[in-house]
Amino acid sequence: MSTNSQIAFTPLGKTVVVAAAGTAPTGVQAPVAEKFNPQNTGQYRFVNAGPNTVFLGTGPTAALAAAASVAPTAGSPTDAIVLMPGAVEILRFNKDTFFSGLASSATTVYVTPGQGI
Repeated sequence: MSTNSQIAFTPLGKTVVVAAAGTAPTGVQAPVAEKFNPQNTGQYRFVNAGPNTVFLGTGPTAALAAAASVAPTAGSPTDAIVLMPGAVEILRFNKDTFFSGLASSATTVYVTPGQGI
């Protein structure tokens, strides 16, 4: 495991909002600060600040991220990542990834690019 994966999370870009809703919105990106851009991948800190479960969709385009924001059901798995209310998760994605979210009603998810756990 890389030694960078063992350090405390450090923000390397600005926090953006994924405005999860009953219909998944157009995906957004959380750009990495330019000086860290050549790394191509990094961690992202997700904070579900709302009272609703969010089904986070990711993709190489805004439209594909929105399309991937689908709640799984029995017998129908999806690629969505489940963010429970109040969840704080650090996940690794390509720097060009788009994020969108599906929720039962308006819910704010904060996304911060960075490095560490």
